[in-house]
Amino acid sequence: MDDIRVQTFKNEYGLLDKWTYKGDTLISTEMTYPKTKIIKKTIMSKKQELFEAIEANFNELAENNAGTTKASQQRARKAAGEIKKLITDYRKASVAETK
Repeated sequence: MDDIRVQTFKNEYGLLDKWTYKGDTLISTEMTYPKTKIIKKTIMSKKQELFEAIEANFNELAENNAGTTKASQQRARKAAGEIKKLITDYRKASVAETK
């Protein structure tokens, strides 16, 4: 008679995997979210990461805006576009932090 054994581990996506074996044969799998309370820290660090990315792009925009070549103007426009993309995510993270 084969013994039933259960293996539990955390996968690369942060889910808890539970694999049930009967002998050497896999008979079922389950994936569950771990119960943690690090949501506030994640949101705060996300907001800070977004702020730093916006700041870096703004510095690049300011540096290349004064340039007179087509390449420097293109880099300035690219930095402005990146700032535009990041602002929405920053706004969402900021609102989520205050909740």
